[in-house]
Amino acid sequence: MNIEDCAVRLIFACFLFLTGFLVSCGGPDTLRVRQFHLRDTKVATGQPFIRAETNELLHGAVTQEERELRLGNYYHVRWRKLSGEEPVKIVFEYRQAKSGAKVFRKEKVSPAKSRGDRKMLVIGNEYLKGGRVTAWRVTIYDGDQLAAQKQSYLWE
Repeated sequence: MNIEDCAVRLIFACFLFLTGFLVSCGGPDTLRVRQFHLRDTKVATGQPFIRAETNELLHGAVTQEERELRLGNYYHVRWRKLSGEEPVKIVFEYRQAKSGAKVFRKEKVSPAKSRGDRKMLVIGNEYLKGGRVTAWRVTIYDGDQLAAQKQSYLWE
C-alpha cells in the first residue's frame, strides 16, 4: 500500500467519522410547533401548500358566517421522546394584537404516550375580538415534569 492510498483511506475515515458524529448529535426535537394563520376566507391561488391548508380548514363551512368563524391562528403541537408513563399536559400561552400585554392561557391533557400531537386554536369570536396572535409559548409536561418548551421570537 502506497502513501496515496493511505491518505485517501484516512480522509475517507475522517469523513465517515464526522458524518456519523453529526448525524448522531442531531435529530428531531422533543417538541415541534407548526403554525398557520388563516386571514381570509378566499382560497389562495398559485401556492399549492397554502391552498391545500386553507381548503382543509374551511372544509364544511358553507355560509360566509361559518367561513369567517374559521379565521384565526392554528397551532399544531407535536411531541416525542417522552416517558409514556404519565399524562401529557400541553400549556399554550399567547398574546393577541387587540389585548396588549394580556396573556391568555389554554391547557389540554393527553393520555400517557411517548409521542403525540394536539391542535391549539385561536379562532372564531376569540380571534375576531382579540385579533391575531402576536406572541406565543408552548410548554409540554410529562406528568409533573417540564419536558420541553418552544416560543415565538416576540415572547419575553
